[in-house]
This record gives sequence, structure tokens and C-alpha cells, in this order.
Amino acid sequence: MAHTFHHVHLKAQDPHRSAQWYVDMLEAKPLGERDLGGAINVPVELGGITINISGPRPGETLGPENANLHYGLEHIAVGTDDLARDLARMKRQGTKVFEERTTPAGVKIAFIAGPDSVRIELMQV
Repeated sequence: MAHTFHHVHLKAQDPHRSAQWYVDMLEAKPLGERDLGGAINVPVELGGITINISGPRPGETLGPENANLHYGLEHIAVGTDDLARDLARMKRQGTKVFEERTTPAGVKIAFIAGPDSVRIELMQV
């Protein structure tokens, strides 16, 4: 049996606004829009992976947002060729930065809050 990674699905209060953040901040490619059983889905492609961003379906109640450390899917990681440049731009735009550090292997990383409290790790690659 062969498996491939297909997509990540994020829930958003405003899928259009959230998708635009990924386009503006991480240079994601917009992939249009479609209906998912009454919920709008605004997918973007980032690094070859589709991120589906949708609002709640009619009658669906979502729990509170949380970009802090937690069990389950803890964060998504995005590589960048210039971490300092990207962080400076994101900070000017009001992005919350949780942590900036260099790993024991010498990799510079930062954890930020994306839209809808998605925790994102930016990595210098």
C-alpha cells in the first residue's frame, strides 16, 4: 500500500482573509474557491502541499483557537531562504512571534501565530 501526503485542512472564521495571509506572507499560490457542503473552502498551495482553508459548515460549532503548545497537530513548518527578512516583514504587519532561536544543529527557526491561531515554524533553509 502506498501513501502520499495530500493536504492540510485549516478552519477559519474568514477563509478569504486567512488564505490571503498565506499568499501575502508566505507566497502561497491561490487555488480558487469551492463549496464544501455549505462551507466555503479557499485552498492555497505552499511548497507543493495544498492547504484547504474553510469556514464552519452550517450547524458546525468550533472550539476556541489556540496557537500555544498543545497535543495533536502542534504546528506546520515552512522553509525560507531569509528568515530575518521574513520575520522583519511579518512583525511590521503585526504577526505575533512566540520564539526565535537557533537549534543545536545550527538551524535558525522562529515560531509565529498565523491566522486563526495556527502555529507556524519558519526555518532558515
